[in-house]
Amino acid sequence: MTIKNSSIIEELGDFLAPNSNSTPIIVKGEGAEVVDDTGRRFIDLEAGPGVVSVGHCHPRVVAAVREQAGSLMQSPGRYHSRLALTLAQRISKAIDSGDRKVFFANSGAESNDGAIKMSLKHAISSGKQGWGIFAFEHGFHGRLSLPLSLTGLAARKKGFGPYATFPGIVHVPAPYCYRCPLAQNDGPSSCGMKCADAVEEAMKTKVPGEAAVFIAEPILGVGGVIVPPDGYWQKIQEICQRYNITLISDEVFTGFGRTGKMFAHQHWQLKPDIVTFAKAIGGGLPLGGFAASQKISAPFDNGDHFTTFGSNNQVGLAAGHAVLDIIEGEKLADRAGKAGDRFMVGLKELAKHHQTIGDVRGRGLMIGVELVEDRKTKKPAAALSKQVTAVMQEQGILVSITGVHSCVVRITPPLVMTDSQIDRSLEALDRALASGKAG
Repeated sequence: MTIKNSSIIEELGDFLAPNSNSTPIIVKGEGAEVVDDTGRRFIDLEAGPGVVSVGHCHPRVVAAVREQAGSLMQSPGRYHSRLALTLAQRISKAIDSGDRKVFFANSGAESNDGAIKMSLKHAISSGKQGWGIFAFEHGFHGRLSLPLSLTGLAARKKGFGPYATFPGIVHVPAPYCYRCPLAQNDGPSSCGMKCADAVEEAMKTKVPGEAAVFIAEPILGVGGVIVPPDGYWQKIQEICQRYNITLISDEVFTGFGRTGKMFAHQHWQLKPDIVTFAKAIGGGLPLGGFAASQKISAPFDNGDHFTTFGSNNQVGLAAGHAVLDIIEGEKLADRAGKAGDRFMVGLKELAKHHQTIGDVRGRGLMIGVELVEDRKTKKPAAALSKQVTAVMQEQGILVSITGVHSCVVRITPPLVMTDSQIDRSLEALDRALASGKAG
């Protein structure tokens, strides 16, 4: 059905719960481009967001889904699945030594919820007197009750009262160097590792009893593509090890090659106790999960956790295998690193000509461009950011805005993006920033 009349869109929209969706209506995708119902093509700088890392409708994913759908779509229940067993092994090996315990879920929110559940049982079994949970200001972990409580973005919790107030959670400053909350008068360079020191301070002032868990995205996505400075994660890991705190790396957005490594925590040689994942692993289908060390998973008993789909979702698991085959075979992590470098060079060149670009940051193809009204004051340019995305859409580029100040242009395209598509995207951003519509 082709929908060209805005009144029809509004009428059909009445059947959906309130949401932020808008036109165009996308009906087809291939690689790093999508097509709307009028036949217009767009370069996709969102990818799902972050879901179709191997590209829209990659032939190997499509073939795997079709083949599996013809034999078994859903396992009948509590029975072994060859696809689940082998995919768990592959993901475990991709993280580190391959001796992790994997639980499959359906989404990032469920994955983070389950990881906290396992962590708290481990804390109780190890004799912790209390169960404080550290999470980041600006962090995002999903929209279920516990993940939303972990999320450090107040706007996501507005009007939900106790639904987003899971007990024991303490939010600590994120390593947001561009807007460092702990910097002195001489700017962020004076901060050093104070944001990491704040974790130990919070143990003395905010944590109910003992701290049990620290969950964080290694690079914050929804919070504005916040990349911690070198040395930060090593210090956090040392603190967690010293106090026997379970460290959870939320790789829902950053995982499976996006940042130039298979998992973003590998940039800092970290050894998180649990790694959560979702988005890219399904290749466009719902699939997620968490992979825990032997130590942390040991207290979990049969029946402690379960989901209807997850390891029973045979089509999703088949897609997951295809995704790993593609990432490995096409060396997409390396490709993301090189493509990200090309993007970053171009964006920093644009910053020389557009004073509204306050900061450019990222790793691989997870990039944030923070727009400001004034570089000195760093006043967020939310209205400008919205106008820039609208102008880029007119030019055939789809991109999103994120961050607590709604002023970060987030670039997270499929990892198969070509140099030509990168250059066209940069040209579109240049024109958008220079246009009258963009101020």
